[in-house]
Amino acid sequence: MSVFKYDSPVFKKKLLIRTGLVLSVFVIFIGVSFIQVELDKRSAFLSMYLLLSGVLILLLLKNYRRQLKVLEGAKVELDSSALKQWNAKGQCMEFEFRDLESIEKDRFRGYERILLISKQGTYIPILNLENMDQFLAELEKKSGKKAKIFEEDTKVLSWKTLIAFLPSIGAAIAFGSGFWKEKQDALFIVFVANALLFLLYFPKDRMDTGYSARRRYIFILVVLLIVLVARYFEWV
Repeated sequence: MSVFKYDSPVFKKKLLIRTGLVLSVFVIFIGVSFIQVELDKRSAFLSMYLLLSGVLILLLLKNYRRQLKVLEGAKVELDSSALKQWNAKGQCMEFEFRDLESIEKDRFRGYERILLISKQGTYIPILNLENMDQFLAELEKKSGKKAKIFEEDTKVLSWKTLIAFLPSIGAAIAFGSGFWKEKQDALFIVFVANALLFLLYFPKDRMDTGYSARRRYIFILVVLLIVLVARYFEWV
């Protein structure tokens, strides 16, 4: 039996980057809002948002520790007839190779990912193992199936993402410098519309088989955009 552990350092690095980005966006939001607040109200503004910042940091720290704990003791085992996934609680999910229809390999959000597709159409993802090449070689040998390789990557953080959000960056700079003299709601409309277009044109994950986080985000952004536009034109 072969045992493969998850690559905790890589996961920790990516988790730190995501956490840092969330904090950066929050700090930028506070900075832009602070500029628009009247001088005599800035102390109250800072007091309120410092409290919110503390709550946000505590939530992010809790989420950071929880996600790292998920990998503690987690592993994947391969024997002659089945694959076993163990989680941090010692629970095991077993998949027998006789139910395997095909194997696919791609990249998902910067991680190498292997998808086991059952004869019933169920997807079983395996990603972020310490030695993915060795795992795939043994999986192919023991299952008798050859993996199909896909080169596309649904990585969110890339230079293409930066280019996609150039309208928002430009609007923020113009608004903060006073060049763009519009109500603050106009800036938020640009942000939300930009994020919505990004999600609509962002490559869809091949494993997306139904109601996903992507659809939830799109729905939330559409509702938020409607509210902001209505408030900007004073329809409500």
